[in-house]
Amino acid sequence: MNLRDLIQKVRNRISPQEQLSNETVLGFLRVLENETVDHEEITCDELYEKLDLYVDLEVDKKDAARIMPLMREHLDVCPECCEEYETLLRVVEITEQKQNDG
Repeated sequence: MNLRDLIQKVRNRISPQEQLSNETVLGFLRVLENETVDHEEITCDELYEKLDLYVDLEVDKKDAARIMPLMREHLDVCPECCEEYETLLRVVEITEQKQNDG
């Protein structure tokens, strides 16, 4: 199924129409493009500024991904930041374990 057929199928459920025009399909694509551009994201620098807070939430068994969803999204797609996060998380967990043991 191509994009035109998919849009037509959705549109026919709302109000049956004849074949979609090229202008309608292009308009739909412009709307989708604007939605993806407007989606909030954070940069690596912004993530690094808040990474300690995110890790503290994780260590405290709080739902960090729910509390800071943009951080989680960035970690899911950025291997460098994810590596930094995992390293910091391990360091904090080891430090806390040593404090609890000693």
